[in-house]
Amino acid sequence: MPATNRSELAAFDADRARQAVQQTVSGPLYAFCEYDTESFRPLYLSDETVSMYESQAAMLEHFETIHTNVHMDFMQIKLFRNTLFPDAERVEYITTAMDFMKILRVYVGETGLFVAVDLDEPVIPIVDAIKETIEWPPNQNS
Repeated sequence: MPATNRSELAAFDADRARQAVQQTVSGPLYAFCEYDTESFRPLYLSDETVSMYESQAAMLEHFETIHTNVHMDFMQIKLFRNTLFPDAERVEYITTAMDFMKILRVYVGETGLFVAVDLDEPVIPIVDAIKETIEWPPNQNS
């Protein structure tokens, strides 16, 4: 049975966003987490994800390592917006594709959503599902 938690970090309904993403993806949803610069909270972990670890402690330790690095996303947003592409109004998401999965990080104000899906899963429908589910900040990243 997948591991689930209720949202506690996001100012929006991240649980509803997770449900929308689950209904949108055609393949597996491996993980759906909320995070900010200080905290990281898994909201959904598939059976496949949980079984990758020898224990819950090992899994949480790995997630902490991920968060230690993923929080740098917010610094990258400023780099893209303020330095590299100053004409851009906002940075909405960043995607990382590996040989076995794709990780999508969607930014909603000061909160990020970490979404791990199958490598072949299209990104735009996931982002659109999140945007349709929550009130998207009008001045994202400004």
